[in-house]
Amino acid sequence: MNRYTFSTQTGKAYYCNSIPGFIADRSTDIVGRLIRHAFDINKEQANAWENQIAELQRRLEECGMKGDIIFEYDIVRLGKRIDVILLIRHMVFSLEFKNGKDIFTAQDAQQAEDYAIDIKNFHKESEDLYVCPILIATDAAKYAKAQSKGCYPDKQVHLQRENIETLIPKITEISLLYGDDGEIDFEKWFNSPYYPTPTIISAAVEAYSSHNLSQIAQSEAGQENINLCESKIYDIIEYAKENKKKCICFITGVPGAGKTLVGLDVVAKSLDNDTDSLSVYLSGNGPLVEVLREALKKSVEAKDKEREDLWRRARKSAGKTSNIPKPEKLFNKHTQVAINALIQSSYAFKKDNASHNNPTPENILIFDEAQRVWNQEKMARKHDDPLMAVSEPELLFSIMDRHDDWAVMICLVGLGQDIYDGEVGINEWFRCGIEEFKEWELFYSPSIFSQVEDKNIDQKMILASTRCHQVPELHLKTSIRSFRADKQCQFVDALLDNTPKLAAEVYRQIAEKYPVYITRNYDTAKKWVRTQVRGSQRSGVLACSSAQRLKPEGIYVSTEIDVKNWFLAPSDDLRSSNMLEIVASEFKVQGLEIDWAIVCWDADLRRSSNGAEWDHYTFRGSRWNKRHKPEQKRYLVNSYRVLLTRARQGMVLFVPKGVEPEEDPTRDCLFYDNIYDYLLSCGIKELP
Repeated sequence: MNRYTFSTQTGKAYYCNSIPGFIADRSTDIVGRLIRHAFDINKEQANAWENQIAELQRRLEECGMKGDIIFEYDIVRLGKRIDVILLIRHMVFSLEFKNGKDIFTAQDAQQAEDYAIDIKNFHKESEDLYVCPILIATDAAKYAKAQSKGCYPDKQVHLQRENIETLIPKITEISLLYGDDGEIDFEKWFNSPYYPTPTIISAAVEAYSSHNLSQIAQSEAGQENINLCESKIYDIIEYAKENKKKCICFITGVPGAGKTLVGLDVVAKSLDNDTDSLSVYLSGNGPLVEVLREALKKSVEAKDKEREDLWRRARKSAGKTSNIPKPEKLFNKHTQVAINALIQSSYAFKKDNASHNNPTPENILIFDEAQRVWNQEKMARKHDDPLMAVSEPELLFSIMDRHDDWAVMICLVGLGQDIYDGEVGINEWFRCGIEEFKEWELFYSPSIFSQVEDKNIDQKMILASTRCHQVPELHLKTSIRSFRADKQCQFVDALLDNTPKLAAEVYRQIAEKYPVYITRNYDTAKKWVRTQVRGSQRSGVLACSSAQRLKPEGIYVSTEIDVKNWFLAPSDDLRSSNMLEIVASEFKVQGLEIDWAIVCWDADLRRSSNGAEWDHYTFRGSRWNKRHKPEQKRYLVNSYRVLLTRARQGMVLFVPKGVEPEEDPTRDCLFYDNIYDYLLSCGIKELP
């Protein structure tokens, strides 16, 4: 089977061949093949391909280079295709062409580097290969600045910026520097497993744009768990539909295991035209809803810009008298309504549906972070309506119970992450289903009884109910948030559970791929994080909402930040997390993630006098006050659990040095020294 036949059968590329075979092919034939595969092609793109192919054929022939070449290679997670892949001297070169451009822009550089990052992190056969991204502005002058030819610890070479004249000499230089005489097995590389683990933001965008998350939510370590879990959910949905039943199922799992991805996938599939039932994704996490909605809006607006740019270029090529119609905008008031319907705030949903007795348009309700639902007292305080003076689970049961035929509620439960007063936990869901709504059937994993949860789950009540059914597959046991280390959450649990030897043992297993450092110099922490960020990756500063004595270090934990821009604004925007200026608390980041984090540790959670456990404090007025209530202690520990599990790729912990107590007793150096020593005992290394 020749390269071209192989690529067209798999659909992973528009054209591929050995480099000698590519040189021997007629350029017009290659362009014809590319055009046949392409969607919405225009004359400008066809001309660009023709020039690109002719230049590459001539220059590759002149240097006698051997290897393989691939055009328009599919990157599933990003929904895009890499212009050209070269497999040379046991290396992967990812080429992003900007035909006719005479400048190198930051946006183009980010795009080129993102493609290489995706190959390096998620393409199985490239895991141990050197991968070099190259941005080619064909008509630009030679890049004026000195370019680093170094590489990151994971063997991704630093981005190179070249024009059409300097491209092949640079490939030759880099391949001699990092390559070897070994050959890449083309078919094995081309057909390699691809295990993308999207962020919640990118997953939501993909769910809305393609209605199919299954192709992008593929974690090598956790995908089997996710597949089995989703299969059971759809079995329960079908059971409810066929038998006119009302069912609730609880999806539990470790932090970052993919619970939200599962929920988004259910929503995505309900958007398909052949689906006869709608679903709604609800969350009481205001920042999460705000960020996801804004991300969907920005993605549609970006498509509008792309379509308009194509129209302008086509019109320019056809001449001013052209009557090519301008494309209608995809983003309009109807699109905004659809986005708001897809992802809703639980507060607004409750308030709207409590005002009438009609069933919801949706038969399926997905409730994210179901452990954070409000108790009756808090509901009464937050809502003036006496009809809403019941616990949040009871209200949601009553709303979905209005359906005459069938209904399904899917509760995504992040156990061990309740962080705020008035959060009643999951036992109230079970109590309502068992005692108040006796036609409902409940499905859960027995792992729910052994999770980090201190809400006194009534195991006896649950096991005694014949309407409660154990389904082990509803628990996700493997974290996929940190695709570099699936045991990262085990490390955090051991650290917070006062088991430093276990923490150190787990950390030794993840340290190579998931670095965690500690430092007492805030500037050093920021410098390290900045050197880690590549392409469109996000970094940020995190601190607990009760960390009030970090202010002398220049770290201010605000109750209100522009969370949309913190997660979504470009890196050079002052509101962006990447600027490392605005600090986000656990309330702003729960349910979301970044790639690299600085986690700032204050004396609110410090070591006890015997050094064997945590002491818990809150700052009021001018001094620290000890927390005595068990739930307040739990909220604080869980706040740090949230902060320590936000980073997908690595983090640095910043512990201040403090001062002598005579100077400031609220920043006693002993508080911080003891925290620092304990974290070192958990295996964390000091930042070089």
